[in-house]
Amino acid sequence: MNRVELIEVVRRGENSGVEFKRDDIAKDSLAKEIAALLNLEGGYILLGVEDDQTVSGMTEDPQRREEWVMQVAGNLVHPGLNPFWETLEWEPGVTVGVILIQYNRIT
Repeated sequence: MNRVELIEVVRRGENSGVEFKRDDIAKDSLAKEIAALLNLEGGYILLGVEDDQTVSGMTEDPQRREEWVMQVAGNLVHPGLNPFWETLEWEPGVTVGVILIQYNRIT
């Protein structure tokens, strides 16, 4: 995802494939959001975006937050997974964490 795509995703709002969350979300809540997206064939969780589409940004160091996300996805979601993680600058000093959950159907 690039910044232009991020702006469009935020503008469109939450839907069945996009969730906005503060970056202080509880581990169990994040695990439930990941599992829900897996059940719907994937999507995005944007950390640092409020439900009303306000971009508050992440308060945690991006590298620490990435490690935390990977720990939650690997240990609290069954079966565990490693989602794609990236950070994007919304504006100077305001960073959004992007978690891409990909559903891989086994045929």
